[in-house]
Amino acid sequence: MTFETRATVEDSGVLRLAGLPFAAGTEVDVVISPKRRSVEEFAAAWERVCRQLRWQAPDISDEDIREEIDAYRAAR
Repeated sequence: MTFETRATVEDSGVLRLAGLPFAAGTEVDVVISPKRRSVEEFAAAWERVCRQLRWQAPDISDEDIREEIDAYRAAR
């Protein structure tokens, strides 16, 4: 059985979960990841990364990138 919920980490780094559907004493695996972003948030973050990369290498064109990707794939 898998149970998903959302919680917020407190200032002290503590995470509290209540109302879990497991009996007391049940050993469980815990996996924690940040809340998934909306499509809009992901797209905006991706655009920021791309702008940062372009700033570091402004002379690289989209065609240069495509050629490098094609060459990489051909070498596999």
